[in-house]
Amino acid sequence: MYRVTQVLSVGPFATVERAEMLRAAGVTHVLNVSGGPSHLTADAHGFERVSWIALDDFERLPSHTAVELLDTLHGMASQPGAHVYVHCVAGHLRSPTVLWLYLIAMGLSAEDARDLIEERAPSAVPGHHRMVDHQHVLLAHKHGLANFFPHPRPEIIVPFQLPGV
Repeated sequence: MYRVTQVLSVGPFATVERAEMLRAAGVTHVLNVSGGPSHLTADAHGFERVSWIALDDFERLPSHTAVELLDTLHGMASQPGAHVYVHCVAGHLRSPTVLWLYLIAMGLSAEDARDLIEERAPSAVPGHHRMVDHQHVLLAHKHGLANFFPHPRPEIIVPFQLPGV
């Protein structure tokens, strides 16, 4: 698991075996963007909410799915005290791209959002060209301006302090 901001983390598939580690790290909400259903449930594994929105990392992200992802992630991250873990299978492509779009929707530039994620999740490839293009950046920016401001929790976009920095 890689902490990107004080509220958002990204990484590999949230297995039942990883549930305890996620809870110990303070994760309260889980967003699965892999192609397969979640192995975790909120009730059985102690999370406030576990959601699954299936993505294919070899296809363009449809606009309606991008909006659904942004709204779902925003709903989770806006909860007081929430720590959201966004995952796919390996945590390299889909989940970093979803997080990247959300940070853009929250007002960061595409470059700053990419840098923030890549600094904290070295193997992540946010905004991969197979999934998104400039139209997705515009969509995220416009959707965020129309729906996510003022920030319900400013710490959503505050970078997580890396050890030794």
